This record gives sequence, C-alpha cells and structure tokens, in this order.
Amino acid sequence: MARSGFDFGAEFRKKLAEGTHEYGVKGIITAGKRIYPLGTDTKVLSTIFEAIARPTIYEIAAEHGLTVKEPSVQNVYPDFTLMEDEADPAKIAVDVKSTYYVKDTDRVVFTLGGYTSFIRDQCKSILYPYDQYAEEWVIGYIYKQKAPEEVPAHIYDFEDFHRVAVPFDEVKVFVQQKWKISGDVAGSGNTTNIGSIRGRLDDFEAGRTPFNDKAEFLAYWRGYGKTKATRAYKNIAEFRIKKKEAETNPPPEG
Repeated sequence: MARSGFDFGAEFRKKLAEGTHEYGVKGIITAGKRIYPLGTDTKVLSTIFEAIARPTIYEIAAEHGLTVKEPSVQNVYPDFTLMEDEADPAKIAVDVKSTYYVKDTDRVVFTLGGYTSFIRDQCKSILYPYDQYAEEWVIGYIYKQKAPEEVPAHIYDFEDFHRVAVPFDEVKVFVQQKWKISGDVAGSGNTTNIGSIRGRLDDFEAGRTPFNDKAEFLAYWRGYGKTKATRAYKNIAEFRIKKKEAETNPPPEG
C-alpha cells in the first residue's frame, strides 16, 4: 500500500525545479588542494550522480517525518530506503541510475537490478524484505559522454581549477516508478538484470512500460528464464499468450 499523502516523485521533481542541483563536477580535491579529474569511467560517474541526489533525498525525507537508511555493503538494494522506522510496512525504495546516450541517438537504456534476487527471494541482496517496500522509485540521470582524450589524466593545482574538464555534459533527469520504466528484455551482456525500456527522456518521464501494472511486471520477471534456453517466453506478448493458455487449460487436479 502506498504511503498516503506522499508522492516521492512529485517531491523530487519540485526540488529539481528549484534549481538546486549543479552538475559541473570536475574532480576530487585533496586536503592539499590538488585536483584529480574524474575521468570518463561510468562507474565513477554513477557515484557522482548518486552523491548529487543524496542530499535532496534526505531533505525530502526530513520534510515528511521519515528517516533514510543506506546499505553498509555494496550490491544491496536499494540505494536509499525511506521509512518511519524499522517496522514500517510501507517503506519506499529509491535507486539512482545513470547512463549516457547511445551513440548518435537521443535514446538510452538502463539496467534495473537482478530478476533472480529479491523479487523471487524476499531477502536476497536487499536491505529489508521485499514485501516491506510499498513503492520503488528510480532517479535517472542521462548525459552525453565525453571522449577520454577530452579529460586529460593530469593532476591540477587548485589555482588551475578552470582548466579541469567536466567529463560529461547535457545532463537530463527523470524520476519514475521502477515498474513503469521496465522493459521486457534482459539487460545487456550475460547478466540476469532487468532491462529498462529503450527510449527518449520523455518515454521515461511518462513511464511507457509494456506492462499493464506492477503485478504483471513482477509475474513476468519472476518467471523469466536465466538463459535463452530456459525461457518459456521472450517478450510480453508471448507471456500473455502463455498466461491465457494456462488460465484456459489448467492442469488436472490430483
């Protein structure tokens, strides 16, 4: 059950409209006032975007009498849990994702976490049991990636701050419920990750998922095979056909 009177997406969009987020992050400053450029590694940049979103998430929680819990180890979902307390049965999951535009297009795709972990096993790789989360939100940052040669691997003195290149530009942001941006194809590579829809920024803002609701999204990914050879269906159309067949021709009792 969603938390009454609280819409995390609307609250985050309101904060964005206030213009408090600044994306011109250039590097890491040491205590000796030397600057190490960030470079273009996507794992590093994802950490930067999470750091940008973090204070706003805490601010929203505080304004609504909620606390925030972050995992103490890596690879545990979600990035942030908003809740009244540990016993809260309507916790809110917030994950921060980032990706760059596919080359020469204005389309992007994200990976949205494993489909063989907590959506099948309530307590696997998740901070609290999955059924304690009433909502799951994704804050998505999309940017244009710069070439490595545009961000020289050089250590700068603080006085040369103006010479340090920002490793990305044209940052766009959306916030949407996870199931509403989920696609029906696994993420890239051989990983068992849920793939998002592949689309433009407005597709993510509008939540143009192929699923009718969160229940269908969960049923689809809970039954999705780990490999092509073990999949009973490969897209939402085939899933619906299989589901209808099962409802029309249930297995005999006994």
